[in-house]
Amino acid sequence: MRVGVPIFLFLAAAGFHTALTASLESAEKEDTFGEEVGLEQLSNLQKRDQEEFEAAQMSEAVQDENTEEENDTLEEGMTDRDGNVEADQHESESDEDVDCMRQKREHLEANVEEADETTNLAEVE
Repeated sequence: MRVGVPIFLFLAAAGFHTALTASLESAEKEDTFGEEVGLEQLSNLQKRDQEEFEAAQMSEAVQDENTEEENDTLEEGMTDRDGNVEADQHESESDEDVDCMRQKREHLEANVEEADETTNLAEVE
């Protein structure tokens, strides 16, 4: 019986050592697998983030182009409107000039008629 106890203890220790080693290897594999999966997921997340970032940049670029086109259209409209306002002002100035010239001409014609009448009266007397 004395010989059986040490053999039993040796086998128990060997079994415990084997179980402990298998458990540690299993834990390492899980960690490695978890890291690989984590890296793969991280890689996928980075790809997705990069795609979203590029899409956002493209969206902003399109928005900027639309804004620039709207600004150009507004500027053209303002230029056309300013041109129309200037043309209207020029026309109104021209109308005022024409009215002024008509008044001067009428005034001169009236003066000429008076002068003619005065001359005719002077000749008659």
